[in-house]
Amino acid sequence: MAASTSNPLLSSQKSSELQAVLHPLVLLTISDYITRHTLRQQQGPIIGALLGQQNGREITIEHAFEAHTRESPNTEGGYLLDADKFSARLDQSQASPSRLIL
Repeated sequence: MAASTSNPLLSSQKSSELQAVLHPLVLLTISDYITRHTLRQQQGPIIGALLGQQNGREITIEHAFEAHTRESPNTEGGYLLDADKFSARLDQSQASPSRLIL
């Protein structure tokens, strides 16, 4: 008889923690945005939105898009989110009413 050994890579316990499922296209979108921001030598933070669904303790991240910013005239070194562009892009991205901003 072979002795049973435990494999540290396999779990026999059910996890009660939050689980996130990430669509590969989200990674490509984020990578593309960071690459363009860097190659264009743009200043300021890299900001975006993640859209997806939540079903109990499972979150599915299905879509991502960049959020445009502009320099804040009142704060040195500060940036503001361009709310009009963000709202317009959010409206375009929400094809399904079950999608949430994550």
